Amino acid sequence: MGFSKFFIIFLVLLVAAGNASSQALRSNQIELYGGAALPMAPEFFKDWFKLGYSIHGQYVMFPSPRLGISFGVGYEPFSVDEDAFVEDATGYSKDYLESQGLGIDLDMSLSILELCVGIRPYLSAPEANTQIFLFGMGTYNVMKTTAELSLSYAGYTESYKASADENKVGLAAGAGIEVPMGATTNLIFQGLYRFIFTEDETTSFLGITMGVVF
Repeated sequence: MGFSKFFIIFLVLLVAAGNASSQALRSNQIELYGGAALPMAPEFFKDWFKLGYSIHGQYVMFPSPRLGISFGVGYEPFSVDEDAFVEDATGYSKDYLESQGLGIDLDMSLSILELCVGIRPYLSAPEANTQIFLFGMGTYNVMKTTAELSLSYAGYTESYKASADENKVGLAAGAGIEVPMGATTNLIFQGLYRFIFTEDETTSFLGITMGVVF
């Protein structure tokens, strides 16, 4: 599914939710999240990249008291674990190679910008103070990978640069809890397992975030 189809589905859900929201007992809400993103698959992503960050904002509409429809944007940047990458690629630790006179400097990152459309069924009654919900989303992901490698030996240095861009669809599923914080705001905690359908093997990561509901 390309971006145009994803955008059409986004608009259809937005219109449908807007037409039905006046019948809901819940007010529409804006949510802002921040937290961590843990690489899960494939193996090179899990082994070579460090714990990333997750920033996410969304607008939730309620066509019924126990069902929300969300529209959001998320961003997750990941940076390479240089020591793990070098040891996996060469069979030797970076410290050992440097002790033999080979200098290695690697800067590699993966960033994911996503557009999200989701459904949120609630397990708790609308009048309850603490709200517990499940979550399912379709995502459109703009992925960018960049790498800069510098090798030096006996006073000679060689440098390499590479970059790659991918636009892929994906799915996400998880659960969350929303608790009162004040008269007009709530705290929200969410765990979401994300899958991106990349070419060779599905890329996945686990996002653990907390945020504020307005």
